[in-house]
Amino acid sequence: MRARRAALEIFDNPILVGTVTILIVIVAVYLSYIAENGLPFVATYNVKVDVDNAAELVKNADVRVGGARVGQVLTITPEPATCRTSSSCPPGTWPHPFAQLGLALQKSLDPLPPDTRYQVRLASVLGGKYLEIIPGSSRAPGLPDGGTFTLSTNPRLNHNIPFVDLDTAFATFGPKTQRGLRGAVAEFGDAVAGRGTAFNDTIYQLRLLIGPLESLLRLFADRGTNLSGFISGLSSTTGALAPVAPTISSLLSDAATTFAALDVPALGQSLDQLPGTESLGTSVLTSSQPVLVDAASIVQSLKPAAALLPLAAQRLDEIIISSTPVFRRVPPLASELQTALAAVASLARDPASTQTFQVLGNSDLATFGASALVGLGAILRTISSAQFACNVAGLWARNFANGLTEGDATGSWLRFAPILDLNGNGSAQLFQQGTPSPDLHLNFYPKENSSECQAGNEGYSGTQKIGDPGHTSTVVDNTTPPPGVLARGKKAGLVP
Repeated sequence: MRARRAALEIFDNPILVGTVTILIVIVAVYLSYIAENGLPFVATYNVKVDVDNAAELVKNADVRVGGARVGQVLTITPEPATCRTSSSCPPGTWPHPFAQLGLALQKSLDPLPPDTRYQVRLASVLGGKYLEIIPGSSRAPGLPDGGTFTLSTNPRLNHNIPFVDLDTAFATFGPKTQRGLRGAVAEFGDAVAGRGTAFNDTIYQLRLLIGPLESLLRLFADRGTNLSGFISGLSSTTGALAPVAPTISSLLSDAATTFAALDVPALGQSLDQLPGTESLGTSVLTSSQPVLVDAASIVQSLKPAAALLPLAAQRLDEIIISSTPVFRRVPPLASELQTALAAVASLARDPASTQTFQVLGNSDLATFGASALVGLGAILRTISSAQFACNVAGLWARNFANGLTEGDATGSWLRFAPILDLNGNGSAQLFQQGTPSPDLHLNFYPKENSSECQAGNEGYSGTQKIGDPGHTSTVVDNTTPPPGVLARGKKAGLVP
């Protein structure tokens, strides 16, 4: 009881209480004053770092590692350049004025590796700065307490990472750009004002989209998808289309005009009728499949004839050119033919001619006519290749006409020059002999076709050659009049 009463008497003394209170306030003020330089009696790791630009860093600014505060900036001291030019600066010197920062760090960081790097960074949009330290991974001896990380013109040895301040970045824009940015920010604020619910819905919909998007990205990442090949092909395609980009733009513009001109109700009706049209088209194509198969067979059969088309077309062109003068005579012939047909019509109406044809009957006359046409067709088929390839009729007519070009007052005659070989030798062999002449050349049935024209092209070898002389040339004399002959004949009145 006495001890408790003594303690109460001490606190009842106003002088003692006042003294103790003043001492506590003085200690608190002292601690708050020196706290800027670190708490007393707390061990720190003190180092210095050189920075090219302090970037408005202030005293007592935070020093952070990985975002966590590990110390503070105690001093910021401007320093002059330590060399003249960048090309002549040795390691540990700097050609421009710089700032040296004194740091008080946690003792747990002692020592920092020699490849440690640092950077002045922005703490917030309000302009606060802090120093970010990025400890290195080197196992060499670290920086001791009181040591300095210096600047170097060699990027590999420089510890300071360059920093571009936000206001410096904005300062690159001119007044017009700055006004535009301010306007864009203001308009963006007006755009998002009062749309919180819409943003919430958007975020929710994006959350629902993440699952399918993840599946899609997994599909793209699969090697079997060959996305790289698709991108390479798309790149080649766009590169090929780049030269014709103006044409494609014009095409798209015209297509837009065309689509805009379409009547929407009519287009809808057309779309409504598409299923029935597709069904009908399917049935029609199914029914036409046998016809298409037959057409394919016909085309395959006609392929060998395709090789003959160029020659046939060339000859057809020559026939058309040659027949053009003949066609000019068709109108007069048509008028005369009309007169002849009128006479035939009157003959057909004559009762006497009708009775005559009835007496003849259909069988004999028809059989005779059909037999004549069939025989003529066989003859034409036989001589067609000889005529088309070797021009036998033209050459015979020309030679026969040449044989009739001379004569006397009584008429023309065929010229001949007898060749007499009294010894029984020679190609003519005019007289009978037991054996053929040793140099006799005689081709009874010359080949006349598209491969060879033997008549008139047989060569003389000096030895006996009876029958097929072998392959010969297809070159024959041209019986077409030389250019200008017909015109001169017409002018002279010799050709109608």
